[in-house]
Amino acid sequence: MRVLVVDDEPLTAAAHAEYVRRTPGFELAGTAVSGRTAVQAVRAARGAGRPVDLVLLDVNLPDVSGLDVARGLRAAGESVDLLVVTAHRDVATVRRAGTLGVVGYLIKPFTYAALEEKLAAYRRYRGLLGRGGSVDQAEVDRAFAALGESTPAPAPKGLSPQTLAAVTELVRGGAWLSAGEVAERSALSRVTARRYLEHLAERGLVERRARYGTPGRPEQEYGWAGGRGPSRP
Repeated sequence: MRVLVVDDEPLTAAAHAEYVRRTPGFELAGTAVSGRTAVQAVRAARGAGRPVDLVLLDVNLPDVSGLDVARGLRAAGESVDLLVVTAHRDVATVRRAGTLGVVGYLIKPFTYAALEEKLAAYRRYRGLLGRGGSVDQAEVDRAFAALGESTPAPAPKGLSPQTLAAVTELVRGGAWLSAGEVAERSALSRVTARRYLEHLAERGLVERRARYGTPGRPEQEYGWAGGRGPSRP
């Protein structure tokens, strides 16, 4: 699947382009630094018989908003899919993006692992709807559900995939958790829970921070990098 990266910051665009190149099943169609060049690139690719499948679309562009680019593409009949990548966290922007039929919303800054997860979900979505023809309700439901699914980080030697998936789901719940709290909720030892949490941190899926206000040395706690839990005082 061919991906166009749209971002007005050259270093950010280059980083996201490299992320796309690293992801199996995806090909970089090019980069664009403005709304105008993004629309031109989509049209040119379709005219050349190599259409863009997915646009990684920033909202802050120098000429127009990325959401205006999305509206223009839809009005022009372009069926390209859109994954919004932006620093905007306000609900109004998220809701406006939702009305444009985007297949995902990723808040900057993010790691390769976070984008890889979104692209994997998009790949599953396209795989379920990629054969053409017609579909029944169950197939439609599975396709849209795929966009919200995550793929657990592969477990290295010595770690159980089932336990890794369970720890991942705990941390994805939103709250920042210590290794001890994860151990209590998953029937693991504290040492074992920390091993799994550190593995997720090394892959960029969770973040670490010190938890103050407890006796002795500050304790490490872990929060999901794609959707941070509530802050602590």
